[in-house]
Amino acid sequence: MRFLVEIDHVKSGVQLTGDAARAFVESVIYPTLDRAEELVRDGRIVSGGPVVGRIALRFIADVDSSEQLDRLITSLPLWTVAETRVTALIEFGERRAHVEALMQRLS
Repeated sequence: MRFLVEIDHVKSGVQLTGDAARAFVESVIYPTLDRAEELVRDGRIVSGGPVVGRIALRFIADVDSSEQLDRLITSLPLWTVAETRVTALIEFGERRAHVEALMQRLS
């Protein structure tokens, strides 16, 4: 099963001090990048990456179940301070088959 995953950091509106910004990078950004790279190596993230100029990720996950997807998403440190959207995807051939069946019913 493939899913489009969109993860966006929720900004609090509070300007971080230099020390707080460094701590955020060390405790959230680097570990998130490390985990995402691991998921790419494992074939769980098949496409995508960080969004240019934002604290956000967009990727296609290839998993066996929604439960496995949930575990994947929650394993990313960014998830704790982000909004997440998930869109289930189907193969183009599956959509073609559905449309062809619909066309048959309309005939």
